[in-house]
Amino acid sequence: MRLSEEEIRKRLLESAEQYKPLVFMGLEEESLPAKGVRTDAIVKVSTENGLSFKALVEISTVANPKTLLQKCRVLRDKLTKINEPGLVPVVVAPYIGNRQIRILADERISWIDLSGNMLIQAPNQLYIERTGNPNRFPDTVPIRKIFQGTSSLVSRALLLKPDGFSSLYKITDFINSRNANITSSTVSKVLKSLEQELLVDKSKSLISARDTEKLLERLTEGYISSTERKPKKTYRFAADNITNLFLNFFEQQVDYVACGFYAAKLKGMAATNEITIFVKDIKQVRKVSERSLYKVEFAPDAEFGNLTITETNDPGVWFNTSKQMNYAMVDDIELYLEMMAATPRGPEIAKQIKQRILKRTNIDG
Repeated sequence: MRLSEEEIRKRLLESAEQYKPLVFMGLEEESLPAKGVRTDAIVKVSTENGLSFKALVEISTVANPKTLLQKCRVLRDKLTKINEPGLVPVVVAPYIGNRQIRILADERISWIDLSGNMLIQAPNQLYIERTGNPNRFPDTVPIRKIFQGTSSLVSRALLLKPDGFSSLYKITDFINSRNANITSSTVSKVLKSLEQELLVDKSKSLISARDTEKLLERLTEGYISSTERKPKKTYRFAADNITNLFLNFFEQQVDYVACGFYAAKLKGMAATNEITIFVKDIKQVRKVSERSLYKVEFAPDAEFGNLTITETNDPGVWFNTSKQMNYAMVDDIELYLEMMAATPRGPEIAKQIKQRILKRTNIDG
């Protein structure tokens, strides 16, 4: 549940101990009609050693990047109108994350959050920085899992087509034409969150990624967070003729894609003797071993098997898959994410894939 401005004021004063050595002298809404300014608060702040200054406070009930930038502009405008030397602009929010901290630093705006973090700078008087306290108000974070599962396909589509889309319906059609299933409603909600995160530019005629590298970075964070939580149904087999095995997969219409270092090998970026694939249904694979059209020795071998198969319906795996040398494989974006999570060797391969992702106008594989 989102906190109101009044609740934020109240909680800030009630938890004053965690902001020592700062002491707040009231935090009430204040109007300055003579200067045409209505403020969230102008508060006197003092320290235990006798220093004091006035803070012009702007309260933010949510702290996504777009909202914070708007608050910074409001503070700048009010400072100009008030024209009081030494007045320190301060944003107060339930929680200020790392990305938001960088935005406020660039804007030279001080800040305090209700989780006990702050950065206060009164020129020629004091500098206090205290960060690292966890978010005590997770319900106030407006963005949730948009870089995971079906929602992540919107970011992937924007990376695949950096020139942008003319409408959200074009994005929906683009995604659904590449082995996926997403609704326009989901696309709309994700785009709203991406816009709040300053990752997407929207106009009447164009929707595009604002910063493709930053978007890929956030997608990576969401992927790693997701894979760390999800248990995988993984099986190992010994197979003596991989070519025939994949011919059997083709004949029996097994839904599979090469992944991990094996996909990187097929794309000419790695060397490995291990074969790794994703399948939608492990039962399909077991049926292949029972009635192989092309001869292959294929049996479970949990200890020494050279073939690792992971069963998954994660939409990111199956989105925009491609074929190369008659092998089905994950696309560059999915492989990049897998390599970033496959420490310690994977990130070096990911560097090569990242160049391909960011340089191409369109990625087909």
